[in-house]
Amino acid sequence: MKWLEIILYAVLGIVIVLTATLTIVKMVRKNKAKKASEAKQAEGVVEKGNVRYTPDAEIVGDNGELNVSYVKQDIILQPRKMVVVDKKGAIKPGKYTVLSAYENEDTFNIRIGLYVKEYKHGQEIVLAEGEEICPTSSTIILR
Repeated sequence: MKWLEIILYAVLGIVIVLTATLTIVKMVRKNKAKKASEAKQAEGVVEKGNVRYTPDAEIVGDNGELNVSYVKQDIILQPRKMVVVDKKGAIKPGKYTVLSAYENEDTFNIRIGLYVKEYKHGQEIVLAEGEEICPTSSTIILR
């Protein structure tokens, strides 16, 4: 009977140690993932008075090829989905850099207001309160 108690306590101790170890490993992985996502965050994005101000980021590689990347504060717009620029919405009034979501696509069409215009990867646009924006040809990124 005494051996059975010792074995049960040993098993209980092993379970507690394994649970603590798994919890610590999980927390370390979560912290690493959080730090990695913070490293990808666009630097210098400032929001003043519900208006977004973004400095230029590197959008073209060293050899002139498109540098397509998505960072935390970028906004992805899907084709044929109209979005209204609003101070309280996802897209705030301000200056944005329009980026292609695909490396082999240098130009794309965007409807801003009533007019569709062709834009190039890296071109800057200014969006005002109440304007509607909608990519017509492919997915784009606003930075």
